[in-house]
Amino acid sequence: MKFTTAIAAIAGIAAATNASVTINEVLGSTASTDSEFIELYNTTGGAIDLTGWSIELWDSDADTAGFMGSDAGAPYALSGSIAAGGYFTLGNAQAQAFLGFTADITFGANSIENGSYTMILRDGMGDLVEAVFVTDNVADVANDGTNPITPDLTVGPDGTFLPAGFYRVGDGSSTTAILEFDQAPPSATPGAANLPTPGALALLGLGGLATARRRR
Repeated sequence: MKFTTAIAAIAGIAAATNASVTINEVLGSTASTDSEFIELYNTTGGAIDLTGWSIELWDSDADTAGFMGSDAGAPYALSGSIAAGGYFTLGNAQAQAFLGFTADITFGANSIENGSYTMILRDGMGDLVEAVFVTDNVADVANDGTNPITPDLTVGPDGTFLPAGFYRVGDGSSTTAILEFDQAPPSATPGAANLPTPGALALLGLGGLATARRRR
């Protein structure tokens, strides 16, 4: 299942999110070929045309030869639109079959870096909308393929491992929690609301979020 983590337990807190579209949920790092997807969420009250938008993935393992190289098939060109308060998903065939959703864009297997990576969302003008840094090592460096950057959101490490993925606790929020490696529906929710909802989070109280052990 998805699990929430104590705020101090992971580096998954960003400044207040002000992007029109956020990188809302990602499942990417696994031990082998497995389910992978990226979910975007429209935080605004109007539909947004995604023509010309793109998602970049940059290798962020500072001690490897591939550092600052583009990952797999990225960048991914987006198209279509995302409804007000709606979702837009990219996913491989395995994720769609296993998690029971139809992605707006299908990408290939092993399309998300299985080492530290920086995921960047750009709009139709090429301007950076949001950057998320997912890491397994404090020595790794968020980057845009050319230079180190300060990301809007940093997630990980998960112990000494790269997080399998993450989701925002309440769509579009600035608080994240880590997805586990052993996915069982409905742990991840591509194309649907992330849980717990803000109301459930309020009932728990931020100070009472328990840390759960990641399964492998």
